[in-house]
Amino acid sequence: MKKNRAPEAALAINSFHFSLTGLIIFCLALGGGAAFFTYKMTAKSAPITPDTFSLVNPNENGSSLRKGPWGELSERDVELERPAEYLTEEVKDPQPEVWTFHGMDAAGARSLLLTSGLDAAQTDKAFAAKPPVKEGPNTLWTPPEDFLFSLAPDIRSKLYDALAGKGVNLYLDYPYIFPKHTIDSIYADARLHPDDVALLKQLVYMNGRAHQLGDYQALLYKIPTPARRVVMAQALSRQTAVLAALVLQPDTDIDKIAAYWGNIPNVRFTDIRPLFESVKALPKGGGVNLIYLLPPFARNRLYTYPLPPQPGEPVMDCHWTTFNFSSVTPDNRFNDPDYAIKYINQYYYPIAAPSIYGDVLLLMNEKNEIKHSAMFLADDLVFTKNGNNYRQPWMIMHISDLLDTYPATPPMRAVYLRLKVD
Repeated sequence: MKKNRAPEAALAINSFHFSLTGLIIFCLALGGGAAFFTYKMTAKSAPITPDTFSLVNPNENGSSLRKGPWGELSERDVELERPAEYLTEEVKDPQPEVWTFHGMDAAGARSLLLTSGLDAAQTDKAFAAKPPVKEGPNTLWTPPEDFLFSLAPDIRSKLYDALAGKGVNLYLDYPYIFPKHTIDSIYADARLHPDDVALLKQLVYMNGRAHQLGDYQALLYKIPTPARRVVMAQALSRQTAVLAALVLQPDTDIDKIAAYWGNIPNVRFTDIRPLFESVKALPKGGGVNLIYLLPPFARNRLYTYPLPPQPGEPVMDCHWTTFNFSSVTPDNRFNDPDYAIKYINQYYYPIAAPSIYGDVLLLMNEKNEIKHSAMFLADDLVFTKNGNNYRQPWMIMHISDLLDTYPATPPMRAVYLRLKVD
């Protein structure tokens, strides 16, 4: 099993890799205003305030009601973006995109491009315009702008898929990934200059059902002003999250709700029962934000972005997040894949589908790599941190949207786990 890291990636993914034998052993041993709201919630530690309480109108446009053993949830999708203050250095002085061909000379780099989807004429013309440079054992190449912006989407998709994972470029290994509704909302964003949107459309390509951007550096380098680059970087950071509230009607059975939500460590339902009773007593009932039902680790991080990491700080990736969900003090050993697997083997077993608060979702690809983990809450909602970098927030997502965020061919498969009961 190995774990891949790229701390600055747009959607960096830590992978756990299993051989077929290892996977069998693993399975046997087992036997995851919007802008105003984002501003309000982007403090590093977001304590519960009166703002997190909300009355719920079941007939409100854009809100859906989902009933189940968890009670009745009102769910609404919102878009989160990174605060502009976090983007200043990133967009201040963008540099041209550079590709690094590790352990290759120019001929080897050319051969790799040819076997990855480019034809000889394209490659030779681009190399003639910007000749590769040998640097130690590697070859560095700055692709010409007209080459990058002229690639047909199908050629770009084939080429970038072949180059991914080879360390050629950070954003080729870890591209920005957008479900269709997200990229459509970016294209329609009135804040963006039309010329910048046109540039973006030239660079976006498909991977399964998702749209991807691997030329983030080239895009920023082409946009002429810092202000326009900030707006573009914010738009590209857009993430679809779910605002969820527990609906309490005058006839709601609070004991039944407590039976579902009250069994997670460090969630003391008795502490919030008085609030639930008071909301239930309102003439038409109301709703309480789901944040009240999360343990402190998750509650203090929900809808926030981590600050850029300092030396020695933990990698706050999906696995660190999932398995610290109920921790009082985060256990940084979950950064170690060997420790994480031993923990899973000891404390979890496989289930067919999630049905109780605290089940774990794993996304696995055809190579038996665990690409993601998340904590199941209720309905089809998970608490998740997508990637191991500070560009990704902690948020609640629909499982279907999560699958679209981790595209693969063939598609990822979901594996579910449940904590063993002593």
